[in-house]
Amino acid sequence: MTEPSKVIHVRNVGHEISENDLLQLFQPFGVITKLVMLRAKNQALIQMQDTPAAVSALQFYGNVQPAIRGRNVYVQFSSHQELTTMYQNAQGRGDEPNRILLVTIHHMLYPITVEVLHQVFFPHGFVEKIVTFQKSAGFQALIQYQSRQSAVAARTALQGRNIYDGCCQLDIQFSNLDELQVNYNNERSRDFTNPNLPSEQKGRSPQPGYGDAGGVYGLQGTGARAVGFPQMANAAAIAAAFGGGLPPGISGTNDRCTVLVSNLNPDKIDEDKLFNLFSIYGNIVRIKLLRNKPDHALVQMGDGFQSELAVHFLKDW
Repeated sequence: MTEPSKVIHVRNVGHEISENDLLQLFQPFGVITKLVMLRAKNQALIQMQDTPAAVSALQFYGNVQPAIRGRNVYVQFSSHQELTTMYQNAQGRGDEPNRILLVTIHHMLYPITVEVLHQVFFPHGFVEKIVTFQKSAGFQALIQYQSRQSAVAARTALQGRNIYDGCCQLDIQFSNLDELQVNYNNERSRDFTNPNLPSEQKGRSPQPGYGDAGGVYGLQGTGARAVGFPQMANAAAIAAAFGGGLPPGISGTNDRCTVLVSNLNPDKIDEDKLFNLFSIYGNIVRIKLLRNKPDHALVQMGDGFQSELAVHFLKDW
């Protein structure tokens, strides 16, 4: 057993679980001074104001199984007595207000573009710049407001909300960056204060310092248009995501979840690259590289509709 600590380690924290959910779980036992979401590991670290508060929480949940949104979570004392900045996201700084927001989108069943994000965030203030990219935590975006007050208002109003009904959940932190650098205006980055920027050449990353957001993640000239917010009905969400109707060749009724990928370069491709490539179109269940056919792979998506999206947007890539 780890010795008592005011830092609590929480496991099995699914992407549907927000910071507010964890706060509600532990606030009855005392003041929470820090909360760090480790999204890539499905874990979280919560620092109480003192050790007795953490002891009370773990004693209670030792007799009562804690569950959030139907998912059991498991708690124990952390091996650390104090949370330091090393546990903060490289681009997120928790609750210290800043005019730049770091947004992670979970359960991303429909493509998300700069236009979609602008439609969601501009009601809370003037949005100057948006940059999107893919990281291990999932699809992310940096959104720069003109003022810090606007960013605070947006985070308060939108944290934990869904762009579409039942999917595309927003997980919002304050960034530690002071200014976004945007070199291109396209579907992955936009400087709304400088509409004369060129569009990026295919295959080049618009924001090399923020993440791998190169041509792999392009939406092939289509994707989600401006959408209403908050949540929308499923049918309306699908229609809005594709400009009023499904793209030709997508039925929306396909029940085959696995995609066969061929003509790969075995020296340059691996499971991580395939994950990054396909995850923008839905949840990845498993990926298998075929050892007897090293230029082939199988990618199992969360459902048939997601596999149709991946095939449609990537078949000519």
